[in-house]
Amino acid sequence: MVGGFLPCCGGPRLAARAAALLMLVLLAAPGAIGRPHQGPEDATQQQIEDAINSGADYLLKRQQLDGSWRPDEHKYVSGQTGLAMYTLIKSGVSPRHPSILRGLAYLRAHPPRHTYGIACCLMALHAADPTQHLEEIATWTELLLECQGQGFSYPGGHEDLSLTQYGCLGMRVAEASGLEISPKIWEQCIDYALNIQRDDGSFSYKQGTVATGSMTAAGVAILELGRQALEAKGDLSKRDARVIATAIDEGIDWLAANMRVDRNPDPASENDNAGHMTRWHLYYLYGLERVGGLTGRAEFGPHDWYKQASNYLVKNQHETGRWGTAHGETHPGTCFGVLVLKRATSPTSGLKPRGAKSYGDDDPEQPLSIRITGDTPLTAWVSSWGDRTREQHEWDKEIGKGVRLWRIDYVNADTGEVLASAEGDPQKPSRGERYAVQFSMSKPGKHRVVAKAYVRPIDDEGEQVELLSPTLEVLVDGVMTPSMREAIRDLDRDELDKTQSTCRASSTANNSHGARFVRDGSHGHGWLSGPNDAQPWISLEPDRPQRADHVVLSPYFKAPDERNAWGRAKRVLLEVNRAEVGEFEIDPDLFGKAYLPLPKTKVIRELKVTILEIAPGTGGGNKTSAGFAEIELQRRPDLVKQGKAAEKAQRKAAAEAAAAARAKRKPR
Repeated sequence: MVGGFLPCCGGPRLAARAAALLMLVLLAAPGAIGRPHQGPEDATQQQIEDAINSGADYLLKRQQLDGSWRPDEHKYVSGQTGLAMYTLIKSGVSPRHPSILRGLAYLRAHPPRHTYGIACCLMALHAADPTQHLEEIATWTELLLECQGQGFSYPGGHEDLSLTQYGCLGMRVAEASGLEISPKIWEQCIDYALNIQRDDGSFSYKQGTVATGSMTAAGVAILELGRQALEAKGDLSKRDARVIATAIDEGIDWLAANMRVDRNPDPASENDNAGHMTRWHLYYLYGLERVGGLTGRAEFGPHDWYKQASNYLVKNQHETGRWGTAHGETHPGTCFGVLVLKRATSPTSGLKPRGAKSYGDDDPEQPLSIRITGDTPLTAWVSSWGDRTREQHEWDKEIGKGVRLWRIDYVNADTGEVLASAEGDPQKPSRGERYAVQFSMSKPGKHRVVAKAYVRPIDDEGEQVELLSPTLEVLVDGVMTPSMREAIRDLDRDELDKTQSTCRASSTANNSHGARFVRDGSHGHGWLSGPNDAQPWISLEPDRPQRADHVVLSPYFKAPDERNAWGRAKRVLLEVNRAEVGEFEIDPDLFGKAYLPLPKTKVIRELKVTILEIAPGTGGGNKTSAGFAEIELQRRPDLVKQGKAAEKAQRKAAAEAAAAARAKRKPR
């Protein structure tokens, strides 16, 4: 390259580095002044694995019906979805898991547009399958490079170090997928970071702002990513390599001298709870992980960064599995926490499948004990028979050989449905037979399972004996329900996507739930009525009339795993072009869309939906509010055909019933 990189050694820089090294010596000495390590008890590997799985479970149950994850800032829906998918795959979730497939479908329908989002989505696609998704990776890489000047920026906005870090992560994925990134772009990113680095080795968001741990980690990551890329191309001179290595060492020295895991470090701040120290705290921890993974360093100075970070994360994880900040932001926060614990930047991260979930234990006090493992399918078996069962039901000459068994039913304890059965042989003792079966649940979530064993009584005295196992609660997340499949197919069916709509409503709960959100293309945000609105309504006027035969309403929940917290529409009145179409019943508990048929295909200039009846929520200020995440217009000849077939069947059944009634009244 012409002129090489900016020099970064000598003068004040060298003095600052010497001071930093002296501080590290002091910190390492007995009785050193500084922040203590996390404590005498370190998190065990099992605790870390449990925290990773709990965080992944939290993300899985928070996915929206349309396949997205709700961000705290609306413009980052695709970016948050990509980050969640990347996190899940890195945590060991299969790329063929329904949540990943649904997320991919959403990203194809709603491609990312901003640097953060593009980079996160590129990482997700590469983690899923870089060969299968090469076309999207190439297209999104082109979009990413449009945001690059010297560093990376928002479209039409300013450049900063955080965006540049994610731009470099996206370029790294592109090159790992076989695409070519110009050495000049890498050189510009390196120069951009070196321009921002201070004499003490720290980095800031951009020139003129405070130096922090998160931005220093970002600066080091940019330099290391650039160094690796140029070295692989053979475009890195010895001089430039020395310049970059010195800058990286200075950055890591600063991180070591200011190391803490409970805040985003800012040694110049007089307020330990300053917003930039608390809001970007988990982002900073993920930055530490990235620096450690890219540079291969297990320690920053005397600090075992992973031990300290994992101790903190395990200790401070919420019981639901999430992490967050003082500003909330639980979805990105949980992603960052899982990625740190999983050492996501390591080349082998994500290669180990997620550990199989297991339920149940042996209890000799129970009639029988069962165990269940897996997800979709679940595998269940009898692990032991209770002491009293053996005493009462083993035949005299078969003591110790087991009971004689007709059958075991594995039953959904909530619905009574028999999920699977295993046949026994009542003519002989069961011995060590496990009566293993496999079955799948019809929907994700928590389910209770119990086993019913039908035992042949000794010497056939009396009826068969029914014995019950303890009820086990299992968590299932690997199910793709019909509603989820339909939501994927709906991503390109909405006629209103061809136009812009003016949305109005009778009331809104607050500005975060305005009428306009029913047309934002995401289930993460929607319209919610005010709590005192007895019959709330919402209207849409497309700027160009659209033809449709179905109005489609998507439910709006506080969160997918808190679907009953807010009120939900139970009965609605539909008006098209200011004429009533009719009233429709809606299942308020369905995690799926409501498809309301019109009498015939109509040209729609105005649409109004009035909620006539609300199923109240369970708590909070919005338990009497209701609304919709999205309102769509669709042309669905398949549903029209199904509707006509159903009407024909109903007419036939009514005619047959009438004929039977007449025959019954006919005199003999």
